Amino acid sequence: MRTLTVIMALPYFLLILQSFFGVLTPEKESINWRSRRVLTWADFKAKPVETALNAAMTSTSILIDFGYDNAAMHYHLSCVFYPEKSWSKVSSARILGHEQGHFDVSQLFTRKMHKALSNYTFSRATADRDIKAIYQKVATEQSKYQALYDQQTNYSRDATEQAAWEIKIKQELSDLVAFADYP
Repeated sequence: MRTLTVIMALPYFLLILQSFFGVLTPEKESINWRSRRVLTWADFKAKPVETALNAAMTSTSILIDFGYDNAAMHYHLSCVFYPEKSWSKVSSARILGHEQGHFDVSQLFTRKMHKALSNYTFSRATADRDIKAIYQKVATEQSKYQALYDQQTNYSRDATEQAAWEIKIKQELSDLVAFADYP
């Protein structure tokens, strides 16, 4: 069975694609979003980057492991937060809420990934290419969405926009609840 592992990684909207035989395991310590794990400042364990302009950094990934045989494709998704890569210079409820939003957005796009993979018509001949294309499409959308979230909320500084985005993200998660129980 061929296995391809794909990671969507955030803090800098970096996309990492790895292909190998075997299974990728998350970092030493990660927090799974599965039942909307609410973050606390104790979860942000990395040393802050003092020269960074932002007050905090949230590192999340959507982990995708998939494989296939002659008849079907199988996949497993995880949406995780990395405490050892996440940091904060300021401990305010407003900023924590904004950082939670980034984690929630990762979950939103995990659901979108599950929806896209669920709708995929398996073809053994093109599976690697097809899955990479699905991944790239979702990753590009996620990157744009995260950037728009930061831009429109002014990195949490605009309280009105921040509140509006929290409602928007919650609604979009609700709209995709059918894809919350991903494998």
